[in-house]
Amino acid sequence: MDIIVESVKKIEGHLEHSGCADAGVVLDVDPGGVICQFESGASMSATFGGRSAEFTTFDPIRAPTKISFMFGAPLDTPPVRGAACAIINVILGFLCISRVLHSCQKSCHTPCWDRINQEIRGKSVFCIGSLGKIERGRSCHVTNNLPESEIILINGEGIIAMGTGDIIEKYKQTKRIICIGPSTTGIARLCEIEHWCPFGRSGLD
Repeated sequence: MDIIVESVKKIEGHLEHSGCADAGVVLDVDPGGVICQFESGASMSATFGGRSAEFTTFDPIRAPTKISFMFGAPLDTPPVRGAACAIINVILGFLCISRVLHSCQKSCHTPCWDRINQEIRGKSVFCIGSLGKIERGRSCHVTNNLPESEIILINGEGIIAMGTGDIIEKYKQTKRIICIGPSTTGIARLCEIEHWCPFGRSGLD
């Protein structure tokens, strides 16, 4: 299962007959944007209907586009998969389905770190995507052995990776799967996956 393609199909269903599909979306990069402590890259923003949302990526896109660009597209490269996630994030914010559209302030990094440590302490954790701070931490055992792990953590880099959907589908009944950070908000919401971003913001104020 390609989780990005499946999520786009769900968005297409949500927007059917709404007239929104052909509305413009602007993708841009905020060079000064604060990114989640569990992600690396640049903050790519998507703006639509007076709302904005972000996706952290090493392959940001700057372009005006339409929501419908995603519908039926192969979505088979990291840049377009990341762009699709950013657009999904802002659409769900516009529809009031999701409230986490932006990273928290740096002042929230420590309490967020403390809380996630409580969730993973003493557990065997498999990371999809580079979650450097968790991988360097000592509260959990980070493993490369997926079948033996207890928790699967997925950040934005991980959510767009090919094969992530298959992993989720295979282990969703037997392991705790947590999407972490604002980049994964939309996909987690659409696919009913646990999402972790306790201090994420709905706006930039």
